[in-house]
Amino acid sequence: MDEEVTVAPEQEATRPGPAETKRGRSTPTAILIAILVAAVLAESVLLSRGNNDAAARANVIETSQRFLALLTTYNAATLDRQRQAVLAMATGKARTDIQQVTGTGFRTTIQSAQADSRGTVTRASVESVIGDSATALCVVQISTTNKDRKTPRIEEDLIEVSLVHTSSGWKIDSVTILGNVT
Repeated sequence: MDEEVTVAPEQEATRPGPAETKRGRSTPTAILIAILVAAVLAESVLLSRGNNDAAARANVIETSQRFLALLTTYNAATLDRQRQAVLAMATGKARTDIQQVTGTGFRTTIQSAQADSRGTVTRASVESVIGDSATALCVVQISTTNKDRKTPRIEEDLIEVSLVHTSSGWKIDSVTILGNVT
């Protein structure tokens, strides 16, 4: 006896078809892919911020070292060029202070004393970088001679440099000599 099995229309409608089965399986996969994409994007943003912070810190160190070496290295023959280079790297209070200190009287004193100064940054570290402001601490070794002192006088100073980020890069905003290291 052959029995015929018939499927009621209601049963046929509740059975998942091939398209529904794929959709049902692909939903967790799509969610997993979306989570992975979000994780990759989040990681790239964090790495980018970390790289930007590292680049900012490196620029702050480089600018501080270059500025302090220029500021502390001079003689009568190079004084005008040195002054212009230092002023180009300064802004705000630092620029005003440098303009006042290195005026005509300073030039005359350096020339008559035949003063020669050589500055080298021996250590430098970034104290902070917050937005467009930064602070660096540097140890600067300064060797000076003049017409009366032929043997170089060497001292090391701890100097704090405050910087601001401008459209043309980091500029020195203030310089504070914290004390003599030696």
